Amino acid sequence: MQSMSMLKPFKNLRGFSGFLVAFLIMSLFFTACEPSSGSLPTSTEIALEPPATQTAPPTVTIPTQTPLITEETPDPFEPTPDDLTGGLRVCLPDREHLSLYLESSMLATMNREPNPSMSEPCTTVKAGDAHQIGEMVLALVAPFPTVIDEIKTADLQAFWQKGESEHFDSLMMFPYALNSLTWLWGEPIGDVEIFDSTPYFMTAYEYETYAHVFMKEAWTRERTWAIVAFEELHPRWKVIALDGQSPIHKSFKPETYPLTIPLSAYDEDSEQLERAIRYFGNWKLAEPFSNYHPDKLATVILTGVTAMARATAVGMDERGILVPGEDLADVLKEADILHISNEVPFAENCPKQSRGGYLVFCSPASYMELLRSIGTDVVELTGDHFQDYGSAGMLYTLDLYAKEGWPVYGGGKDIFDARAPIKLEVNGNKIAFLGCNAKSPNFAQASETSTGAYHCDMDYMAQTVKDLVEEGYLPIVTFQHEERYAWQPNAQMTRDFDIVLNAGAVIASGSQAHQPHFAEFLYDGFAHYGLGNLFFDQYGVGEYTHWAFIDRHVFYDGRHISTELLTIRFLDRVKATWASPEERVEMLEMLFDTGRMMWPGTKPWEQQ
Repeated sequence: MQSMSMLKPFKNLRGFSGFLVAFLIMSLFFTACEPSSGSLPTSTEIALEPPATQTAPPTVTIPTQTPLITEETPDPFEPTPDDLTGGLRVCLPDREHLSLYLESSMLATMNREPNPSMSEPCTTVKAGDAHQIGEMVLALVAPFPTVIDEIKTADLQAFWQKGESEHFDSLMMFPYALNSLTWLWGEPIGDVEIFDSTPYFMTAYEYETYAHVFMKEAWTRERTWAIVAFEELHPRWKVIALDGQSPIHKSFKPETYPLTIPLSAYDEDSEQLERAIRYFGNWKLAEPFSNYHPDKLATVILTGVTAMARATAVGMDERGILVPGEDLADVLKEADILHISNEVPFAENCPKQSRGGYLVFCSPASYMELLRSIGTDVVELTGDHFQDYGSAGMLYTLDLYAKEGWPVYGGGKDIFDARAPIKLEVNGNKIAFLGCNAKSPNFAQASETSTGAYHCDMDYMAQTVKDLVEEGYLPIVTFQHEERYAWQPNAQMTRDFDIVLNAGAVIASGSQAHQPHFAEFLYDGFAHYGLGNLFFDQYGVGEYTHWAFIDRHVFYDGRHISTELLTIRFLDRVKATWASPEERVEMLEMLFDTGRMMWPGTKPWEQQ
């Protein structure tokens, strides 16, 4: 069967068109449309505000060389649609269609008919700084299994202008990116390949849009990166920072980012253009267009095992309660939702801990200060030791969490409480958490009349995920499985993760691991079978227990758009700290190589 996709080297390109996500400039006509708002209807639905310590990225001010509308120089003529019939039409994209084309270095869109009396030719939009109507944020990306996190802008320019790069051999992009960067840096010398594609049907593990065909092509080529529009980001892309700036970080400043492209209206007839801009500006253009809005961004951080007991507790008593997390706190607090899986109950009569062998775990209430200091938002209770101090200890613990305002899931006062998902909304992103313990049914199991963790009923888990998706939520599912000191998951892990991701979960994560396990993409979701410890002394048992991952997930406008694997190591049995650059590369290579991370559809452990 002949493929309908094609890569074209720039040097051979003569008149081309390529797809761009249709909502690139639709807000020009739709800024007056406001999203619905309202309070959440149940006690399990919680709207989270960004932490007070966070500073929203500054508002982008786009300089306008030719003002669209100014009170100082009013135009006595107010055009109407009938006045604009002299050959000028402003064509805007329809959000429902993938129909934005780039031709002759101008963005000419599929016709929308707000004013049927207006006729061809269309006013176009292109990269430039005259008649500015907004900006477009691009991103440098690589296939997810890439160990490089950041390069310098000068390195990217050197590839573009000289064909030199130590990181990649070619750059893939759609025509809109090529023309934008050509305006910025001139025609490329490096190997730039233009992707021109039409959608076609693919397997269940692939996707039916041009963007996924494009992404798959990059995944299957060596040393090939890409440049895409911000709204085309996907977790299978790793976003590469430029000079420390990344559009998926809260500190992002579009006005100083090298891949922020100004967009301008353009037409050969400048007088007609000015009249059209004035007319449409008066009608809908409330503010400059941008494809990046920080108020639509939300971040979720998932962590591994926390058990403030045994040697960790001894160290906290001797060196200070905050010591385990002091190196990590700034990053963890930055998350809109910080997840903690605390396996140990708090107890009023918790005895003094010792360094060795004590397997009945508890923590004094004073240790709550550690969880506060890192910005905890939700607590998973699927752990093995939640029942170590019986129902009294568990109810005491639940009360402490309730006083902090931290919702809990995966465990509770009874089975109904334990299996209920929690529903959160941050910046318009509806995110839900669901969890269970997959070990023996008799192991710390909640019942209709007793406290404990929810024992996994996978039929229930799958149906709940489907229900959450129907309600518009992005489900995150976390599991407690048998402890495993290996990078590969076992059969039960892979089966359970497959079930919830196939049902529609966007993320599935293992909370039981004392050694990290590898990660992969399944269906349209991300699976990380085990992250390792966060605050617990269970390391030194195996070769890799001194390593762990913290997963940072980024959501935007109701979509999961990016995942970052943060890497930590343990200095002693008390304190977690960031891995060194060399350790980080080693950890990522181990995760990627062990799992032989490939394009979705392959389960490499089945081939071993």
